[in-house]
Amino acid sequence: MYSIIVPFDFQELSTEALKQAYHLANFVDGNILLLVVLDSELQNISSVFNKKLEESLTEDVTERLQTIVHKASKESGIEIGFRIETGRIYERILGVAKEEKPRFIVMGRTSKKSSLTHFGSNTMRVVENSNCPVITLPGAPAISPFKSIVLPIDLTKQTREEVFNAISFGLFFDATIHLTSVLMGGISERKSRIFKKMQKMRSTIEENGVRCTEKIFKKSNKHIHEMILEYADEIHADTLMMMTQQEGLRTSENYIGSVAHQIIHGSTIPVISLTSAAAHDRLSEKSRYWFRKLFPSKD
Repeated sequence: MYSIIVPFDFQELSTEALKQAYHLANFVDGNILLLVVLDSELQNISSVFNKKLEESLTEDVTERLQTIVHKASKESGIEIGFRIETGRIYERILGVAKEEKPRFIVMGRTSKKSSLTHFGSNTMRVVENSNCPVITLPGAPAISPFKSIVLPIDLTKQTREEVFNAISFGLFFDATIHLTSVLMGGISERKSRIFKKMQKMRSTIEENGVRCTEKIFKKSNKHIHEMILEYADEIHADTLMMMTQQEGLRTSENYIGSVAHQIIHGSTIPVISLTSAAAHDRLSEKSRYWFRKLFPSKD
């Protein structure tokens, strides 16, 4: 079983995703799988290789992957494998993830269309349906992440999972967690439910040795995702972490999930997306230690 899956299309952004996966592999004491999906919807799938048959294309892709994997393994000291699939990109990424049960999927948010793959239109489908956290990288080369993490929160009941994920990253990467939210009504900040929730989260995070700040914005004419992204830019954050969906909840309580698309598409830094299923994903042994320490009765 591979700990991290990196969908790979030989473009610059997927190479950046592989480099980001090095950090995560050390975090979970795991290994990396490069996954190439030959897009069955592309009519000219073999044109880039002088119109060879698909079998020859697979051989050429295999040779290229072997070179990349050998170099990356030597560079990182991490076990790296590869796999080639054919089909709809998002379906095969999710299918392989279901088989491998990885801790993370790391992929580029956008991609120029090539004769092999095209991630851009598939990324959100992977984010929305993945049973593990998905880290999306913006179009620009990513800086070293996980040192300054913005965690937008709302009134959903995933506090325990959000806190645990934030503490896990904070402890391993010596990160600062920046809690942020937006008041949705006319109530004062200190009388709001979100203020009480944020105070409780901050207390738990700091009690476990992780630095934490908090910021609540008043509702304004600006869109919520704009306020969050501007705040991340203002404090020079290098990562965003958020729950992307919860079913059966009022929009007023689940507003972070409802603007997740805009945050992911507009972010200039990596975004760690957690669905409800991903928040409960199996943990590495190193993470299990912290889980037992924080929540001894619920492991």
